[in-house]
Amino acid sequence: MIKKIFEKYFRHFIFFYSFLGYRIIILLVSSLLVGLLDGFGLALFIPVFQIAADGSDVSGAEADSMGELRFLLTWIENLGFDLNLNVVITFMVILFVLKAIMRFFDGYFKIKLQNQFVKKLRYQLVDGLSDLGYKEFLNFDSGKIQNTLASEGIKLTYGFLAYFNSLQHAILLLVYIGLAMLSNFQFAILVSIGGYLSNLIFKYLFTNTEKASIGLSKLGNTFQSFLVQAVYNFKYLKATDYFSSYKLKLKDVIDKIEHNQRKIGIYSAIMSSAREPIILAVVVLIILIQVNVMGGTMSSILLSLIFLYRALNYIVTLQGSWQGFISNIGGLLASVDLIKDFDHGREYIIDKPTVDQIQSLQLKSISFSYPNGFRVLENIDIDLKPLSTYAFVGESGSGKTTLVNLIIGLINPTQGIIEVNGSPRKEVNISTYRKRFGYITQEPVIFNDTIFNNVTLWAEKSAENIKRFEEAIQLANLQEFLSGLPDREDTYLGDNGVLISGGQKQRVSIARELYKNVDVLIFDEATSALDSETEKAIQTNIDNLMGKFTIIIIAHRLSTIRKADTIYLMEKGHIKENGTFDELIGKSKKFKRMVELQEF
Repeated sequence: MIKKIFEKYFRHFIFFYSFLGYRIIILLVSSLLVGLLDGFGLALFIPVFQIAADGSDVSGAEADSMGELRFLLTWIENLGFDLNLNVVITFMVILFVLKAIMRFFDGYFKIKLQNQFVKKLRYQLVDGLSDLGYKEFLNFDSGKIQNTLASEGIKLTYGFLAYFNSLQHAILLLVYIGLAMLSNFQFAILVSIGGYLSNLIFKYLFTNTEKASIGLSKLGNTFQSFLVQAVYNFKYLKATDYFSSYKLKLKDVIDKIEHNQRKIGIYSAIMSSAREPIILAVVVLIILIQVNVMGGTMSSILLSLIFLYRALNYIVTLQGSWQGFISNIGGLLASVDLIKDFDHGREYIIDKPTVDQIQSLQLKSISFSYPNGFRVLENIDIDLKPLSTYAFVGESGSGKTTLVNLIIGLINPTQGIIEVNGSPRKEVNISTYRKRFGYITQEPVIFNDTIFNNVTLWAEKSAENIKRFEEAIQLANLQEFLSGLPDREDTYLGDNGVLISGGQKQRVSIARELYKNVDVLIFDEATSALDSETEKAIQTNIDNLMGKFTIIIIAHRLSTIRKADTIYLMEKGHIKENGTFDELIGKSKKFKRMVELQEF
């Protein structure tokens, strides 16, 4: 029961504490000290007014108007000072100077914690994405990932500040209420009850704001997903005029987003406009009750009223801060949920023997099935020898790409064993294993950066790295293209390589893998999207790499695999035949028919 209550009302505090630990306590203690120093300084105004009015030192009767806070005057007297105007003002100034110092520390420390929190949370999100297994990644919504890491990340900063402002304002509120009670307990209790009752009015608005904020984050994920797909498929949508209907989906989500934002804005406007009149009405009502009904005097409640005025100000700011936190809570919850989702799909890289070089790679009785039971590969046996070239051909859906995903370590077989250098792959460090592969796909991976950064993946421009870069450029046959550019390796390629041709993009991709210094090069339909002339040039490039690397080629165009040492003909997840190009023509009618249907 207690645990449920604690989790319900302190779940946000627990979350922040998990990131920042004891530092939160330091921040809250500093807020407490700010409130106490301010309160004690304000309390000394009463004797200052009395001394200024009477022209004499503070008497015992006058000190009683401070209630239990008269201990401040007793403390000054115990230090050996007389209670005259100069002494009291001096102590009051000291208290306010100390308060200013503590407030500076409080503000500085809060900003420092904010930076640490946002940085740590974003690091966790990036690490979570990096550690996510490939098979699990396929089930993720790319819009949700992009929206949470980018747009929702901004809300983390505002949400953090708003939450800790709320905590600090709550502490200061309690401090001033406590000081008010020490000054005049009865009056303070009445005002506190009135303040609590008035706060119930805003509870409904807080709840609805939180719901709208969470809904806003979910809609943001949806919009981001649709937008990513619109950009990615822009050419198709434009060419077919499907954009005219697709944009209606985007506008529908935009309308829903604006509706939620409008709701949050209305709730905020109601709270900001109604808050102060309600609080003032409560105070006036309590003063009238205290003076007219209970027979109190204004002098007896003056100090308590000062503290309560401060407290009521912090009720206003507390509600405003909490409203700000609730308005941004969607971003916080979205980040937390995504971290949990990443963790559930995490690929654990256990500390195992590293793979410094792939000397042998064997697939023994490999089968692979999807979770729904559909079998893609069955009983595959392949022995990949170093520096040889292998090709996999077959109809779409025959299992070629799945087989490559198994070889490179993106997925694991449901049956069978993959051995690397004589050891089961599951017994080696999978990260170091993958580093030994170069992967060139049908759609080249090009970053919106320079050629040098695309090839080296932002390596430092040291003499050694420049040498490796030049060697990779030469092997990829890019030196002529590079020499014709005014900025050479510092030339920007544009978004997805829009500023260069398809063949040049493929060569840049090849150069990147060669720079990496790999053992195995995988070409996954690398030339299928190119024109015949460019394809021939890239094929010559691949031919020149044969004998220097172990090469695996997935191809629809059979002209690209003539020189392969072994060709595997795949059909419905099985290897039907294997051999050289000429051997397969002689013994496989299917392969011969495939060759005849293609123009060389």
